[in-house]
Amino acid sequence: MKNTLITTLVVVTTIGLFAQADGGSKVAFSLKEAQEYAVEHSYFTRGAMMDVAKSEQKVKEITGIGLPQVSGSASYNHFLEIPTQIAPANSFNPAAPPDEFIPLQFGLANNMKAGISVNQLLFDGSYLVGLKASKVYRELAYADQAKTVAEIKRDVTKAYGMVLSADENYRLLVENEAQLKKLVEQNTAMYEAGFMEEKDLDQVKVLLLNTQNILIQTENIKRVSKDMLKFAMGKPIKEDIELTENLDAIKAPFLDKEQNLTRQLDIQSHVDYRRASVNLQSNQLQLSNENYQYAPKLYGFLNYEGNSNGTEFNHFNPDGLNGKWYPTAIIGVQLNVPIFQGGQRHYKVQQAKVGVSQAELLLEQTEQSLYLDLANKRNSYEAAMFSLENSSENLELTTRIKTQTQIKYSEGVSSSVELTQTQTQYLNGQLEYIQAIMKVIDAKAELDYANGLYNEN
Repeated sequence: MKNTLITTLVVVTTIGLFAQADGGSKVAFSLKEAQEYAVEHSYFTRGAMMDVAKSEQKVKEITGIGLPQVSGSASYNHFLEIPTQIAPANSFNPAAPPDEFIPLQFGLANNMKAGISVNQLLFDGSYLVGLKASKVYRELAYADQAKTVAEIKRDVTKAYGMVLSADENYRLLVENEAQLKKLVEQNTAMYEAGFMEEKDLDQVKVLLLNTQNILIQTENIKRVSKDMLKFAMGKPIKEDIELTENLDAIKAPFLDKEQNLTRQLDIQSHVDYRRASVNLQSNQLQLSNENYQYAPKLYGFLNYEGNSNGTEFNHFNPDGLNGKWYPTAIIGVQLNVPIFQGGQRHYKVQQAKVGVSQAELLLEQTEQSLYLDLANKRNSYEAAMFSLENSSENLELTTRIKTQTQIKYSEGVSSSVELTQTQTQYLNGQLEYIQAIMKVIDAKAELDYANGLYNEN
């Protein structure tokens, strides 16, 4: 996911069960519950939901352009000096010489205006295209949200499997440590009784120390993997969670090889294809918008204004000069007709046509890349299943060898060195088997994403 997750539980009983531990409470999650929680609370899905909310408001914003636009205005002016104009004196006194001028002042010191205007879009092709484009923008936001949800479900599946694998590895190492401690005690007694060489005892001790080192590392991996799961889910890192399932409980659908490899892709419902389709619609609307720039635009308007003048600021007194208001009202239409703009519109249309062709190419490329990705994910899943089958067979062999060696050791016909070697082989076989299951879970999660299964609600 690319485009990386905090909120608290609102109704915790709808998400999981409480488990008491160390005096605190843990919320328990199955794999499905973890996915559902992540869809609501992960940082990425919450961000995608906000984008959807923005797109809904964008549709309303564009719609508002076609509604009446009403605005009011008011102004007050006080002339410290009333403007003076020069006029021929003989205009007022016929006896005055023609080259004589007199200064005149028109108006009063105080002026107040108040008015309201209404503008209405009557026809604009770009507005109609804009309405459609805003809805396409909303569709893209929903498609992005669906992609984010699919990615989150995939990532939570892989993180959940990682935690279970770490838990299982830790459990096996604890069991092996206990067995090695017991073996060290037995061999120490045999060494002290003179029935074993010191180097044989030391080999078992070295194996125990190595196992304990791995155990510490695995414990750290457990903690880190659980923190990664909580981060993917949008759960605060400081809060603890408990997983209600183990590898045996969840592995069945992951190991259904026939169903997983034969499932067909519904290309139309895949989020990446949907996003590419919406992108094509957006470019087609851009072309329509550029074509509409050749069309005329028609607007209607209504203006109403009142004007008051006086020698002092007393414009709301109904008596006298200062309180008189003189109205002005006008209604009309305005038609704007584009004639010539240096060929700019033509070249914008040509650019938009290229944009449509690019979007069509991207849609075709997306379709083929989805089929290619699906084929690759199938191959990866098949390889993971093959590795798991080999690991399972290897585990059976090491288990049988370990059992036979233990019998021989108890009968005194096998050395402690051979026993520790078979013990190591058996442990490695178990760990490799768990790792193989983890790879299958990862491969299956990627395959499900490629198949578009995480798009389903």
